[in-house]
Amino acid sequence: MNEKIDNYINKFKKISKKKRIMSVSKSFGSVGLTFEKELNKSPDSMYFPDYYGVEIKCTTRYSNYPFYLFTVAFDGPTFPEIDRIVNKYGWFDKDFPDKKVLFTKLSVKQKHKVNRKYYFKLDIDEENEKVYLLVYDLNGKQIEKESYIYTQSIFNHLIVKLNTLAIVYASKKKANSETYFRYYKTIVYELKSFEVFIKLLKEGIIIVDLISRISKSGSDKGRYRNKNLVFSISKDNMEKLFNKIYEYDTDCKK
Repeated sequence: MNEKIDNYINKFKKISKKKRIMSVSKSFGSVGLTFEKELNKSPDSMYFPDYYGVEIKCTTRYSNYPFYLFTVAFDGPTFPEIDRIVNKYGWFDKDFPDKKVLFTKLSVKQKHKVNRKYYFKLDIDEENEKVYLLVYDLNGKQIEKESYIYTQSIFNHLIVKLNTLAIVYASKKKANSETYFRYYKTIVYELKSFEVFIKLLKEGIIIVDLISRISKSGSDKGRYRNKNLVFSISKDNMEKLFNKIYEYDTDCKK
């Protein structure tokens, strides 16, 4: 292993020895936020890996949620292109009726119904090095092929952020109205290749969501958030995209 992985493993081992660590928040992502605090790292959504070149994803023992990989904005033809898409194909938010929202699954393999009026689908144009959003009416007639992402944009996010990935597993316990985590296992992976990523995208193994929501609470209440394409992968498919290079499990004393 190289130095950056050694640094991460040594830090994880120190954190795992603490046993139960009280959660820093009551939010959905508290398992990750608590681990980041132990790393002395402030929460962010930076383009670069979390910890000295290692991207870190946290999960709980029995969670079946897919792993979020990265987000990418549309490159064109307008900027920000997602605003045009939401205004044209979205629906008005029930709590903020002056604003439109849109969220849907996207796939290269199949169409997904949107707003009960359209179907969305992804198309990989390898010759022009773009991934297009295709829009169809309910009769299956294509009515738009405008919004696109350069495959180079996807490549940049993948290679820079996910070349080395560490998955952190935690057990969760509640006591006296507080939540505690015990970080007991980590697996370190290396990305196979961009070509493998594209292959998995074509096969529908890479999960894609188009999201444009409005915050319903907190200081950002009423503001748009997550206006991007979100790429994810299930736990069961991790080793189709990554090679496992190291595992440390305190429960198995590895």
